[in-house]
Amino acid sequence: MKKLLIDKYTFYYEKTMIYFYDQRYHNLLFIKRINDDSAKINEYDDPQIIINFADDGIEFHPNWNIKIKNISKFEYVLTPE
Repeated sequence: MKKLLIDKYTFYYEKTMIYFYDQRYHNLLFIKRINDDSAKINEYDDPQIIINFADDGIEFHPNWNIKIKNISKFEYVLTPE
């Protein structure tokens, strides 16, 4: 699993997932890669989850089949199903 730290939050996610962080809107987008590491051009699936950061916490907006596991107050594991 890969690890991402943003503010006080830690996200663990599969190595087949990639994220994009929009600093202006303070949002995080995860998508899943659908081909393997040997491919020269990556192919991606639809957006899996959008995470909105706010002063009072975070909001999860899952778009696809993804499991969100809260392992502590500020740590989450994201796994596609």
